[in-house]
Amino acid sequence: MSRIYGDQRMPRIPSRADRIRVPVWMLLLAVAGKGLVLGVRWCWRHRIAVPATVVLLMFVHRFGLLSLLVLLAALTLYAVAWRQVHPASFGWLARWAWGRVRLTLVYRRRWRPAMIHTDLAIRVPTSNADQVTFDEYFPRIRSIRSTRAVDVLRVELLPGQTPQQWAEQAEALRHVFRARRCQVQAEQHRFVRLYFHHRDTLVRPVTVGDLDGGRPGRVNRNSADGAGAGSGLAVAELGAVPVGRCEDGSPWTLPVRGTHVLVAGATGAGKSSVLWSIIRGLGPALRAGLVELWVCDPKGGMELAFGEPLFTRFATTTGEAAELLDDAVAVMQRRTALLRGQTRLHTPTVDDPLIVVVVDEIASLTSYVTDRELKKRIGAALPLLLSQGRAAGVVVLAAVQDPRKEVLPFRDLFPVRIAMRMTEVEQADLVFGSGARDRGARADEIPVSLPGVGYVLVEGQPEPVRVRAAHIDDTEISRTVWAYRPTRATGDGWIPQIPAYPTDHPTGGAAPAGWGEVA
Repeated sequence: MSRIYGDQRMPRIPSRADRIRVPVWMLLLAVAGKGLVLGVRWCWRHRIAVPATVVLLMFVHRFGLLSLLVLLAALTLYAVAWRQVHPASFGWLARWAWGRVRLTLVYRRRWRPAMIHTDLAIRVPTSNADQVTFDEYFPRIRSIRSTRAVDVLRVELLPGQTPQQWAEQAEALRHVFRARRCQVQAEQHRFVRLYFHHRDTLVRPVTVGDLDGGRPGRVNRNSADGAGAGSGLAVAELGAVPVGRCEDGSPWTLPVRGTHVLVAGATGAGKSSVLWSIIRGLGPALRAGLVELWVCDPKGGMELAFGEPLFTRFATTTGEAAELLDDAVAVMQRRTALLRGQTRLHTPTVDDPLIVVVVDEIASLTSYVTDRELKKRIGAALPLLLSQGRAAGVVVLAAVQDPRKEVLPFRDLFPVRIAMRMTEVEQADLVFGSGARDRGARADEIPVSLPGVGYVLVEGQPEPVRVRAAHIDDTEISRTVWAYRPTRATGDGWIPQIPAYPTDHPTGGAAPAGWGEVA
């Protein structure tokens, strides 16, 4: 043997380990201990349902089934009274309870298979003497908030995962959980929020009564004196002008002071609804003299002429629009010189109001102008207003059909952008930036039957929000003009002509009581 191995020792032959014989009582004790641990864990996961069930069983055992029915009827009456007295707290409890129901019946039952088939679970191989097995790790649902229209899940990411991986699987998750739409929103770190929309709340049109807090036919306005508390309230409302309703049922408001707004959408998508809703929302400030509307309607005034009595400047031709924009730049430069070193944001006053430059179909001024001199003047004025006008109190509200860079080269200078129905898949990315459609802004999928529906992205907001603007018809425009017409003559001595009450109104042409009055 030494001739074969030399100085090496004889190799050790592996031998089978002796069987360890465990007493039956010890095995039963281990099984019972494991069952106890699993039972405690299950009770902790259902720490509300389990005690409630135990209490109900004890109640039935002690008082009988009839007493339980009487108790349930009393609780129902108490819930109805609670909802009438304090709907806010009742709504919070109802949403919490409905979220627990949805979590138990829908998401926990399908969560693990969904994570495995979408590659959002992590499988770590482990091997032993007989076979290769896997240890599986699943993302955990940390909280859920549910309404009648949407479920919001807060999910903890596994190590090595990124929100982009979840965004790529949004369509697959939508089908697994049978939702209309799935939107993934990343938090600052460690968590993502999954929005499962299972009911379209924007099918019903938004009326002016929705903007006024459920009071149809009435204009929501503040003091008209332009001073004191009414003036301060009107200035505050310039940062949240009511426009319509968000998909989650909350009011949709837009900032006007200190920003620029771009509305993009195909013909008939509802761009005019957004413009008129903003103009209507600016009514109290217009009446108080804190806001002036400088309006350009290159289509000869066909769209915005109904509100001419509210406008300080109104341009219907390319030449008039170029002159209006040049004057706006002059005002901006004068204010910038006065405000330098004093403040970084202009505060509207009666003597120095906020100027809102409204441009309908801005492409008519940037790309479709044939006069080279006018095109050069407009091409110089608009970028100056968009890059410097926010702080000086000269803001731009523009609408466009084609958001391509060739048509609107300075679209990135608009902090607030709205995408209505589009005709091409990539146009949402043109408005909001690369990847916006993957994050939920599917503007090309908005049906023609839903005018006013779109997506909005405000500066500093992580994801686009689906919204619908209120429908402002000719009757409401006339009523807005009547209620918010300026009470003082403009600088050139012109006094607006107030239109009569529309004769096609259901009242038969007779103005209702309080028409044009200011509360």
